[in-house]
Amino acid sequence: MTPQHDARYVRRIVPFEPPVQRCCPAGPHRRHAKRRLTPHDGRSMRVKAVPPTGRPLPEVDPAARRFADLAARLILEVADRRRPEPQLAAVLHPSLHASVAVGARTNDAGTAVLLRTRLRAVDADTAELFGSYGRGHRVFALAGRISRHPVSRRTPHGWLLTTVWLG
Repeated sequence: MTPQHDARYVRRIVPFEPPVQRCCPAGPHRRHAKRRLTPHDGRSMRVKAVPPTGRPLPEVDPAARRFADLAARLILEVADRRRPEPQLAAVLHPSLHASVAVGARTNDAGTAVLLRTRLRAVDADTAELFGSYGRGHRVFALAGRISRHPVSRRTPHGWLLTTVWLG
């Protein structure tokens, strides 16, 4: 038996928004565009990023850019199980390697394809990685931080990914 409802259970929604007020009187002067007082045409000029300290940001090492692209592709391939997870050892910090390897899974939405990677220098030995990747018809974000390490058998590129986030 289904309960019967009638109109006494329906209540009006209390208006929460204030009434609309006009800020300017509508008149014939509103039809014509107002002339600019300055010669600026409204387009922004491209300005180099300057941190709050006033010093310009250091340039990103080209080797760091190559490493960031390689590391992002490798992580996505391991996540899709197209590569074995021990290959992450060359690009990930050891503490991070265990957590990324555990999180690797196959996604039914399709294969991950790296779309874009960008780097922003924090200092001479550290940079922030950000970018995007596609999976099926969707686009996801990725972010991380890379830091310079001495070249060794463990770190052949001279850089390691110390933080990573896949969205």
